[in-house]
Amino acid sequence: MEKDQEFYWGVLGSNGCACGRHKDKGKSVCYGCWKLLPPGIRQGLYLQMGAGYEEAYEEAVDFLAGEGRL
Repeated sequence: MEKDQEFYWGVLGSNGCACGRHKDKGKSVCYGCWKLLPPGIRQGLYLQMGAGYEEAYEEAVDFLAGEGRL
């Protein structure tokens, strides 16, 4: 399924992390997941929508899944 910007705005607007834990609205992932991410992936989550954020979020989710977090 192709995800659109509405999906990613929903991620930022929700208070649930992909791992199922609580996160603050406006954040991509919860603090526990954030701490696991390498610095390069973390930086990507500060990119603007349409300028790389979507790819960075997917990279973060893939990394977290590989770590057994998701």
